[in-house]
Amino acid sequence: MGVQILGPHAGELIAEWVAICGGAVKLSSLAGMTHPYPTLAEINKRAAGSFLAPKIFSSKMKRLLRILFRYQGPPANPCQ
Repeated sequence: MGVQILGPHAGELIAEWVAICGGAVKLSSLAGMTHPYPTLAEINKRAAGSFLAPKIFSSKMKRLLRILFRYQGPPANPCQ
């Protein structure tokens, strides 16, 4: 995987991607980061999320989650 960023403030946006491409950070970590808002760095989070979303929300994953949720048992009663 590689990254190219062109335009104003590209230097501010590339640092996180350098860490990912270097193997120091996982792409899923970038997708889950909380950036101070509103900033340009939020673009990186959205790009990572867009790349991971098809895998996370695939029909295969939905089937797996349905199976796993069947085994969680009945909901806890908060009034007890």
